[in-house]
Amino acid sequence: MKPLNDDAVTRGRIISLKRKFGILYGVAAGAAFAGASWGWDGYMLGQAHAYFPWSMLVIGLTYCALFGALSGWLTARFESSLLGIVFWLGAAAGFAWMMVALPLEINPEIIARLDPQLGAYLNYGENSEFAFRFGASLIWVLPFMLIVGVAQIAVSEAAVFSNSILGKVGPLLFCAVVMMASGAFTDNLINAHFRDAVTAVDATIQFVVDNQGNENPDPEQSRQLHARALWELKDQVQDERKLFVGSYDDYFGEFHVLVRFGNEWVDCLVLYNQLNTCRPAVPN
Repeated sequence: MKPLNDDAVTRGRIISLKRKFGILYGVAAGAAFAGASWGWDGYMLGQAHAYFPWSMLVIGLTYCALFGALSGWLTARFESSLLGIVFWLGAAAGFAWMMVALPLEINPEIIARLDPQLGAYLNYGENSEFAFRFGASLIWVLPFMLIVGVAQIAVSEAAVFSNSILGKVGPLLFCAVVMMASGAFTDNLINAHFRDAVTAVDATIQFVVDNQGNENPDPEQSRQLHARALWELKDQVQDERKLFVGSYDDYFGEFHVLVRFGNEWVDCLVLYNQLNTCRPAVPN
């Protein structure tokens, strides 16, 4: 007969393993969500010469991984599927809030501190549609988060007692895939609008740079890219540049994209992903 103290030690070890797995489970969920939400966005912005293209991924990944780890640990700590749903619903609200707050409030505030010169040109006022966008983001995140939350207790049991690597890693891959799908959907709520404005301006600048000294640029492409918007500033336009959204309207139809050429900033107005005009930027 096994001594009682051995049983207690074994049970304590199992409980510790479940809690550690709960943390890993939450980190996997948060990291996957952040990677899908801001990873592709960062890559595309980097290709478009954006200023600090990876800042949102770094901030979002840190926040979501910590929030997910807390939810996973609490669910494992109380070993209750019902409480687990409550904890993961809280995580869903946190993730949805970050999807809206990061591009509209947090990231511009941090970038303005990192580069005070750029900060003088930013005009991110109070967004009257914040609550609506938070609600829309929550609707997208909630079903995926419920799947992850409901499954945690069951998959953690299987993972802890599994002797195979696949048995231990499989549940983490499961929650990662689910949350990546969630992040991919929410990317279109805000990030895509900002990204499209930046890429539209960058494409026009690249056309102008590629045709510097060319007296006969392609008129059709020039018209499609609205290259005339940069005509008065053609002496400032150069290949080395950094772009950042300076302001936007509540409906994401109008953006002001700031472009730094050397030490000079240019303000480009973008209307529904079409470059309209560019002029020297004026500090607020």
